[in-house]
Amino acid sequence: MKTVVRAGLVAMLATALAAPAQAQAATIKQVTSTCRTGEFAGTFTLRYETSGGYHHPIGSITTSGPYIGDSGTQTLRISYIDGLGTHAVYTRVGPATNGTQSLPAGLAIPATARGTASTKFDNGTTSCTATVPIT
Repeated sequence: MKTVVRAGLVAMLATALAAPAQAQAATIKQVTSTCRTGEFAGTFTLRYETSGGYHHPIGSITTSGPYIGDSGTQTLRISYIDGLGTHAVYTRVGPATNGTQSLPAGLAIPATARGTASTKFDNGTTSCTATVPIT
């Protein structure tokens, strides 16, 4: 009988401890913005998860065009503003690529701060910037 009671108590304790862990699981969000200058346009989507009081950017999806040859570039900037100023979290400048890209692990924006991510699309003669909030 003691074994049955003990097993029941262990099961209840395990359930009680598992509930808060599930409640703190990361929530993945996706935010999208577009920009246009004349015929040139871009779409930027940021994926991020929120856990432990921080937003963690995990990837981006971009599409843009038209481009002139291989002249296109994209500049991704992730930052946040808090009571101490503006803080750059990540910057990547590279050739224009359409599709999904991963971001480095460990990027963190305090959930209490106002975060933004923007991608500047440039086709060599025209550019536009798409910006999304991180909240």
